[in-house]
Amino acid sequence: MKKIIGLLILIGFIVWACENPLEGFTLRFKEPIEKAKLDIRVYNVSGALPQNIKVSFVGPDSSLVVTNLNTKKFKLNAEGVMIVAVNPEIIPSTERPVRFSVIVDAPGYTRAIKSFIYTSQANKSASFPLFNESTPPSGVSSFETTINTDVTTEQKFTSVQSSKSEQSTVFFRAGTTLKDIEQNTVLGPLNLVMLHFDNRGSTRGFLPVGGVATNPLDTQGKALADPFDLPNIAGFVSIELSNALGQIVKTLSKPLGIKIELNSSTINPTTGKAIQVGESIPICSYDGDKGEWRVEGSATIAKYASNGKLYVQFDASHLSYWIVCWPRSICRKGPTFTFKSQLKNVDLTYYCQLVDASNNKLFREYYLTVNDGSSFTLTFVPKDISNLKMRVFAANNIMGGDRTKIIAESAVVGLCEDKRLQVDVSSLPVPPSVSVAFDIVCPTGKVMDEQALPSQFRIQFSTPDANSWRELLTLTRTSLKATTYKVLQKGTYDFRASTDGGVTWPYKENKKYLNSALITYKIEDKSFCK
Repeated sequence: MKKIIGLLILIGFIVWACENPLEGFTLRFKEPIEKAKLDIRVYNVSGALPQNIKVSFVGPDSSLVVTNLNTKKFKLNAEGVMIVAVNPEIIPSTERPVRFSVIVDAPGYTRAIKSFIYTSQANKSASFPLFNESTPPSGVSSFETTINTDVTTEQKFTSVQSSKSEQSTVFFRAGTTLKDIEQNTVLGPLNLVMLHFDNRGSTRGFLPVGGVATNPLDTQGKALADPFDLPNIAGFVSIELSNALGQIVKTLSKPLGIKIELNSSTINPTTGKAIQVGESIPICSYDGDKGEWRVEGSATIAKYASNGKLYVQFDASHLSYWIVCWPRSICRKGPTFTFKSQLKNVDLTYYCQLVDASNNKLFREYYLTVNDGSSFTLTFVPKDISNLKMRVFAANNIMGGDRTKIIAESAVVGLCEDKRLQVDVSSLPVPPSVSVAFDIVCPTGKVMDEQALPSQFRIQFSTPDANSWRELLTLTRTSLKATTYKVLQKGTYDFRASTDGGVTWPYKENKKYLNSALITYKIEDKSFCK
């Protein structure tokens, strides 16, 4: 059956280039699964994706995992993306949960593993960072080993990295029983991955969820009054222990000993001076499976007699991130800014600043949607200033503009004041738009069969040859026309399109000059007609 997919600009006909016509043919008839999906993103924290990445599915219900096209042909694309789902014949529930783990391996990189429990058809997403074992990022020590037996004897492991100034050590006590998140016993052989992060340079960027604790707990599991963030850290460690069945150790019957060496130049924010032996530093933990922050107590700084290095040592009852830090109380919720605008459904964001009302110094900056009636609420920010105001500038995230030209400014409001303010950006002109539409061409006597169309047709664009892809829009079988403000008539772009949610992009058109404000995808296919 012949397929013709083209890009019509006025009366010009441009045929999409298909990298693999056979693959494209399959995609036209495979309906992507939209429920109980898992969007997997694998990335190298130090650069390009390594070669020979292996993604495995293990665990009790791993046989129920399929691709989002309902096949078993699992493949990570060149951008590190794989979309899988629970077999659509199975509907997960609390009575019939679906459990499995995803393991990502690459030669020379530490293994990454995450467990998933589906109790509904809600979609999930997960990122899997890969750390090079021999050349990790600056300030990071990466260590992986296999514990060939269960923890029947005391065992000690150190994140040795000759080029790093500090390391971490963990101590498993003899006779420790290991349990997963559902309190099932985890038996060996066991894979241990330990990552040590100092506090130099940009290592703070590796803190989980940006180091912001929105609903933190104390050691007893009781909610703390205020959220906090971690602007000052002395170091932290991530500890991951799992077996080949995909079980991940969460709790231990006997405390795990952790020793974290500290940068002696670290400034204690409470004293304003370099940390000293005998000082106490708070210890926090973050459990990624529960999304749970805890303040776990504190540890006292000690010093090795042999080399003079500073360290803290403490016991841990569970495996996760353990952070030596000074938590800072932050605002849970501040003001809400609502925009009055000529713009409606414009898919651009505009450059905005929050400035200190006392001196106009920058406090925070964002790119925000400023369509009429849209709003932005300030949440989880440090109490560094008393009052602020918002400024909106004549620049957006796609076309750029003048980031010094203020087009609107709000009234002054308290940083932690739960108050709604209007920001009038009516002087901002409506930008030019481009319309994109499907044109289903059927033989005489036939009409379009909506249900036969792909459920979605996702389109991205890039500056020519830059391979810097951005979302343009997504057309669906029930919405065959849309408007975008991200590309300009008389502009030249690379385009690509996908019908499987973005796993593959078989339809491409490079260096396309838009001589019209109307783009039509012409599809001549009898299978889409009835």
